[in-house]
Amino acid sequence: MSAIVGRIHFSGTSVPIEAFRHALENLKAYGRDGTQVWMDGPVALGHQQLDITPESQYERQPLAKNGLVIIADAIIDNRGELCDGLGLDIPGRDTLPDSELIIDAYHRWGVQCVEKLVGDFAFAIWDAPNRRLFCARDHIGTRSLYYRSVGDQFLFATDISALKAFKDIPLGIDEQRVADFLRWPFDATENSFFQDIHPLPPGHWLHVTRTSLEQHAYWQPDDVPSVRYSHHVDYADHFRALLETAVSDRTRTTYPIGSHISGGLDSTGVTILANRRLKQHGQRLRKSYSWTPPISVKYPLVEGRRDERQLIEQVCRQEGITCHYGAASGHDYRDFLSRDVAEEGTTDLFEERPVMAHAEQEGIRIMLSGWGGDEAVTFGIRGYAAYLLKNGQWPNLFAMTRTHAGGCRRPRRMARFLWQQALLPLMPDTVYARFSPFRETERLNPFMHGDFTNRYPHLKNRRMPAWREYPDPHTMQALLLQNGHLASRMATWAKWSAPHGIVYRYPLTDIRLLRFVLGLPPELLWQNGKPRTLYRHALNDLLPQRLGKNDPVNETKRMELRKDCWQLLAKEAQEGGFQEHCGWLNTRALQPSIMNTPDTMTMEHLSTFIPICSALQMWHLWQRYMVR
Repeated sequence: MSAIVGRIHFSGTSVPIEAFRHALENLKAYGRDGTQVWMDGPVALGHQQLDITPESQYERQPLAKNGLVIIADAIIDNRGELCDGLGLDIPGRDTLPDSELIIDAYHRWGVQCVEKLVGDFAFAIWDAPNRRLFCARDHIGTRSLYYRSVGDQFLFATDISALKAFKDIPLGIDEQRVADFLRWPFDATENSFFQDIHPLPPGHWLHVTRTSLEQHAYWQPDDVPSVRYSHHVDYADHFRALLETAVSDRTRTTYPIGSHISGGLDSTGVTILANRRLKQHGQRLRKSYSWTPPISVKYPLVEGRRDERQLIEQVCRQEGITCHYGAASGHDYRDFLSRDVAEEGTTDLFEERPVMAHAEQEGIRIMLSGWGGDEAVTFGIRGYAAYLLKNGQWPNLFAMTRTHAGGCRRPRRMARFLWQQALLPLMPDTVYARFSPFRETERLNPFMHGDFTNRYPHLKNRRMPAWREYPDPHTMQALLLQNGHLASRMATWAKWSAPHGIVYRYPLTDIRLLRFVLGLPPELLWQNGKPRTLYRHALNDLLPQRLGKNDPVNETKRMELRKDCWQLLAKEAQEGGFQEHCGWLNTRALQPSIMNTPDTMTMEHLSTFIPICSALQMWHLWQRYMVR
């Protein structure tokens, strides 16, 4: 993996050399293993290299071939299949860099080449004879690509900091994006806070010429063929084979590998499969990482309650690996709130930052994550109860209701489950909006200045793609995969991890795995009183009994972090902080809320703390970019 930047003047004027080199220098954190530039008058392409796979050491980008020039931030996982399709039956094909495979694929198949690529990628190919640019991004958005079109100039980069570096093209803040974030702080999106800078959406390609800019979706998670087998065991066997391939492909490196681990199915399965694959080659995971705190006097085991740390320890003993437990503090949270969200995004998973620092000390270059599993591969029951009701499967619906509500002795809980999970998803949007279980954000005080609020009245009714339940599990899976939170987290983690020389990889978002699970019968989602049954059956020989996410201690720790952060903010406010003008915020209401810290943090306090955090992020944004 690496980072790329490009600038094209379709008018024919030359790209300013020093300005371009300065933009490439802003991506230096990504380039531990080399920096290269290709310039030809009105076209400039730059590449920062980080070696990950065995063949990446042969990368020499930008790469010119057949009248094309490519820069790529990519790891291609189906190299053998791709080489066969390209007819590259040559002895040295194992050393061909991924950039050369991509450029050959584009030369052979044109824009359809992206449908033949498996892996993590964002790349750009300049077609000099035809004076056009082709860009593409992988299906799930593991690698970022931002672009800007200004007049006859087109710019693109892995990281917004490179686009900011071109001082000859001024940037302005998109105030509608600011209002959108203040109004809906839970909604994750890659949309830029800068005017005219846009992310290329996951699963899209882009064609750019002097007179046109065409963006096209090549991956649609709701458009996959059905998968139907005669025997249920065949589903589990095929799933296991695909999952092992996805993990194996992402452990193909000579560098140390780390992994996330929790008491949940996703990260635990990935960790075990990765460690066993590495053992076959005389290696093992260097370290596993959990956000949950270690067992201590402050966070002891509670007798009679499930605790994910016991499962983590069980897996680590079983596999012979060591777990590094959560080390984030209230200071880390406070630091996160003052960072530049215009460059880094708004993803608030700051607890990963200490993980990155520790992993760098361990020499780790690849971090495996189970992130993305909930959306499809280990999907739960979202939409399934309504699906059963809609299709008249009453016995199954009753069994599910009884299981999730705690039995027939709890009729109120059963009634609430039936209403929220079975009946409400069948209602029109207006009714669902009135009774939605996801209405918490609407009750938050965004601390927006009245005049600023009035400029964007339509935001009150805006909804993210997966804002509600629908009576179809596959619809829910597709909406979650396209909701924006996956790509936004991946983009932020890629930005944060670059200075540490770490690349995150997500086996459960492998496109081969997604194509399979999205085509499965909905009945495989819930069997014998348990959700996620296909994953459990497929890994039954590996996973501990009673495995399932249950982390009350971690939630307690997170409440402590929030309280500590709030107290730090209150101290700053008392010492005169956050008093400078911000045209977006009602600072008179914000100041007393910051200083009104609770002694003990509860769920009720979050309705105040969360808006404080989003407001302060925008306060810092104003001070950075709006103060002249």
